[in-house]
Amino acid sequence: MHDLIVKLSHKIDSSVRYQKIKSFFRSLLEDVHYPYKKYFDAFMIALIVISIAILILSKTGKVPEWLVDFDLYFVTSIFALEYLLRLWISHDIHQYLVSSAYGSSRSERYWTVLKSKLGYMLSLPALIDLIAIFPKFRILRLLKLYHYMHGASSLFNALLKKRFEFVFLGYMLLGVTFTFGSIFYLLEFGINKELGSYLDAIYWALVTISTVGYGDISPVTELGKVVSMFGIIFGIAMISFVTSVMVSAFSARFGELRNQDSINSVNKMHNVVIINGYGHLGTTIAKKLKIHKNYEPVIIENDENKANMALQDGYNVIQADGSSAKLIKTLYERGNIAAMLTLGSSDINNIYFILNAKSVQAESVVYARMNQRELRPQYEATKIDGLVEPYDVVDTKAFHYLKKHHENEKRDIYFFGYTHKSAHICKMLKEEGMQITIYEIAEESVESAKNDGFSDVILLDRRSSEVPDIENGIAVCAMNDEALNVYVSITLRANGFSDEIVALSDTKEDNRKLLLAGVSRIFDMYDESASQFVEMIENNVRRGISK
Repeated sequence: MHDLIVKLSHKIDSSVRYQKIKSFFRSLLEDVHYPYKKYFDAFMIALIVISIAILILSKTGKVPEWLVDFDLYFVTSIFALEYLLRLWISHDIHQYLVSSAYGSSRSERYWTVLKSKLGYMLSLPALIDLIAIFPKFRILRLLKLYHYMHGASSLFNALLKKRFEFVFLGYMLLGVTFTFGSIFYLLEFGINKELGSYLDAIYWALVTISTVGYGDISPVTELGKVVSMFGIIFGIAMISFVTSVMVSAFSARFGELRNQDSINSVNKMHNVVIINGYGHLGTTIAKKLKIHKNYEPVIIENDENKANMALQDGYNVIQADGSSAKLIKTLYERGNIAAMLTLGSSDINNIYFILNAKSVQAESVVYARMNQRELRPQYEATKIDGLVEPYDVVDTKAFHYLKKHHENEKRDIYFFGYTHKSAHICKMLKEEGMQITIYEIAEESVESAKNDGFSDVILLDRRSSEVPDIENGIAVCAMNDEALNVYVSITLRANGFSDEIVALSDTKEDNRKLLLAGVSRIFDMYDESASQFVEMIENNVRRGISK
């Protein structure tokens, strides 16, 4: 007999037709992404509604006999068949028997198989499916909606994750109910005419603790009333506990459902651009892509506040860790991703994102923000498709702009601030042989500028509100504090400076203030970098079309 079972298992394992049939039913019953599952779910929901409607209407005696027979035979048969199919697909017994044919003992193998099937049969969903088959328990068919309403099943799974809290709550409720019921019984029995048995006392305790308070049984003794008050207080505390547990479970699950909805929406889009990180740069790129209309931005952001901000801005948002290989694989299933951008302020996180994307989809197009120039070799080792170093983008554009105006109009250049925004530009201008004047309020920045070979460096008095009176030149505002840049600009204009004022900005919110203060041209790190990212995406799409 054993040899026959093993032989049959080998035959089933090698049968392509068997595997296809089982795979079909497994997808139909369990895979929410399977295209035909929604039709199956709708059919089963309709059967449940019809069955419950017939059950309710049958109480009035006005239901045709053929409709009752339809429910008792056809609907019941469908539910029985579904239960057997779910039992069948729950485990691949033949694979286990084939793989362990020459390993453990026979009794051990068959016990493992039996245990796996019993484990499924004794699970709550399987027990509901089994009991709901029988017409006498038709009302329980409502619980089967768990299988066909993905949102409801997701919420049920969320509650299962809090099983420890609910078990603890159950023990507490049991203990408190029997304690208060027993005390109430001892105090009121024989005195309270409404209390006829110990069960009445337990019933009163549960009604009181749940704060329902039907009023059919109420205390008549002074001590009984005191016990009732304590019971109500305990009840309120327990309800608060239950509410907090359920809210925490549901809030986490709602986020997952929202992410799944966003992923489903992404699958229906065309030319999707994934933006990992919704900071200033991510915001600017998303706006440019939205205006462009040829691409559809989708935001991946793990920070809840930033994710909510992206939602308010009208984008599809997936609140998750962007470096998740599972997420990237899911997004690439439809092949509609034009490019992925990783824009974090951490180069390590950006590199990790690139490696994950390339490992999941070798042909994926990934562009990254590079924050530290010295890490370029590490980025290039990941086979990155394009890099943008935000300050380098601004430095290059600002350098060419200042050089052109200096050469064509013979203007002097005055830098207010020798900072991370301006130091590289100053060095580039110096290499071209241009004389520049630097004004600084920080002594360490003055020393840094002098150490870099600049001689015309002037330390301004931090406590003074005066700004140097300059003329016939270009003023460049590049201090770390944007408020100081605004102040310098407006003071220069107030003092009669009529030439050009240029600002190097890395805080997008202050650009409007700079313009109002009289700045002629703003080199916005985020805007310039965003334009370069969009240009790279367009060039890649053009290359793809030309191929």
